Amino acid sequence: MYKEYGDDVDCFLVYCDETEETYFIDSEEVGTSMHLRIDTPTRKTSQINWADDYRLDHQWPPDGHNEGDSAVSAAIDALESVEGSVYIDPIREDSRNLLFVDTDGETHRIGVETGWIVNGRVRFTPSNSAEYLLVYCDGLDDLLSVHTDEFNESISFRVDSENTRGTRSNPVDEYEFGNNWPPVVVGTSQTDPTPELSQFISRLREGQVSYSRVECSDKKTAEVHSKQLDFRICVEPAWIENGLLRFNASGDNADYYSLKNPEKEEWYLVSDDSFGDSVSLRIDPPEKEDSRINFAEDYLLEKMWPV
Repeated sequence: MYKEYGDDVDCFLVYCDETEETYFIDSEEVGTSMHLRIDTPTRKTSQINWADDYRLDHQWPPDGHNEGDSAVSAAIDALESVEGSVYIDPIREDSRNLLFVDTDGETHRIGVETGWIVNGRVRFTPSNSAEYLLVYCDGLDDLLSVHTDEFNESISFRVDSENTRGTRSNPVDEYEFGNNWPPVVVGTSQTDPTPELSQFISRLREGQVSYSRVECSDKKTAEVHSKQLDFRICVEPAWIENGLLRFNASGDNADYYSLKNPEKEEWYLVSDDSFGDSVSLRIDPPEKEDSRINFAEDYLLEKMWPV
């Protein structure tokens, strides 16, 4: 049976009952007709199209698919290395959107992104409304696998310890495809936060300050991730004594301390390297001016942020 096809056909899938094989043929190779050789010919020539060379499992994905897009190629290769099936999302024009069907039959929407290394961190610009993201970066040996519940607007990953202040701050190896597939939210804490830490996180989420993501690393410490820096904030209870706001600085490897005025809805932020063993913030006017006085107003969270 012969049928005329228009110019909008990119490829042909041909199934042969006798061989029980499916063959993939690019439309550019066909012309008006094409034959695939199965049996050994009487005379061999360079023009023979061997059927075995066109088997679907040898030809997929097509060589021309996303030509030059190494990110998509790497993502497809990685997904084909695990149990499940990967497809180009048929309803999205951008071929950087993939569908992955796991062994339970669940379909997951996957966005493919390209990252780059800046100041020891892998950064990328999320542009997909996907469940999972696979990030390709020339400087890394493996794709990064990220659950989109991990962040709000952006996230970056530490390649080395340079230019980072956090003790964890998203080390890249925790997000490598081999270590984080299927993706989970890395580093979530199972420790119940103190009331002060819960109030502080709620204060951040009110929208008065900008950040990408915040998570609890222990019961009174939050790891805050922003576009430029990642840091640890220890939230301590505070009390007022003789016109001073006092607190105990007992955080482990904290970059900042935050405390709330127990009499007002005011939060303060104090850098760990701004004091020695202890510090207090002056709330009431002093009896005598002194350059060493730390006025609480100067440490208001809104004034200190972004740090």
